[in-house]
Amino acid sequence: MPDEVSRTFCEARMGSTKRRIVGQPGQSAFCYEVTPMGAKFATPSPQPNESHVPDKSRIAKTWQQYYDDRGHGLWGFSPSPTARTLAEALLNGNRRRSERVEIVDWGCGYGRDSLYFVELGFDVIGIDVSTKAIALARAAYKQRQKSGVPLVGSASFHAGNMRSVFRSRAGQKVCAFFSNRVLHLLSETDFRQATREAIRNLDQDAYFCVSARSPDDFNPAVMEWMPGKEAKLAKYKDSARDGHEIAFVTKERLLGAVGHNLRDTSFLSTTEPERVGSQDTHLLVMLGRT
Repeated sequence: MPDEVSRTFCEARMGSTKRRIVGQPGQSAFCYEVTPMGAKFATPSPQPNESHVPDKSRIAKTWQQYYDDRGHGLWGFSPSPTARTLAEALLNGNRRRSERVEIVDWGCGYGRDSLYFVELGFDVIGIDVSTKAIALARAAYKQRQKSGVPLVGSASFHAGNMRSVFRSRAGQKVCAFFSNRVLHLLSETDFRQATREAIRNLDQDAYFCVSARSPDDFNPAVMEWMPGKEAKLAKYKDSARDGHEIAFVTKERLLGAVGHNLRDTSFLSTTEPERVGSQDTHLLVMLGRT
């Protein structure tokens, strides 16, 4: 197993839930809980006044500006903690190494995690609403191909929505669905539709790995709760980030949307800089199998 996905595990049992602390030299530590198979979770009823977050066009415009301003410098090319989590699961899984493993990277940005997967030998379908991000991802992929370093896997990048890409591949399912830091940008309706669309297009024994900003990420110094949405929806105080609202994601929300479709479900708490040079954001990561 490559060094970048190796881990040191320290675990202790607490009741029927297994808690693990994971760390690497020079990286933030994170912990996760493993939910026993067969555990039952209540599905929350739809809320009559669901959290409102920016519409899709505003989200696309916001991120288009980020990519225009910073390009590949937004995060660099170091893989995210969420990507390392999925890579470890795939490399330690029971699949025969000769099999091709295809991953959908939804909200791929300029391809930092997609290219990490490719270097490990996986095939990637990158999807993002930002045309600028997709252009950057394609350029970075071409540069890697020309570098002379062999790439075992392959990648294709698509500007648009997840459903249109899946429809163009009618009848073809994938071995893994991956999404880093997207779900907290969605309304509850879009949140459920997106996660369930992903599940429908996963093969048997496929992996589902997503991350989003958790309620632990609320920072009263720079954020404030939306009236009537306390502990659920926050916005930035900085007027320059007007419209950039965060619908924090919890284990309950994820389990309510797709928990009954998955087994071997685990949750990780980790941190990652919002962008290079900025403060860390607190993320909740979910990993499960169909």
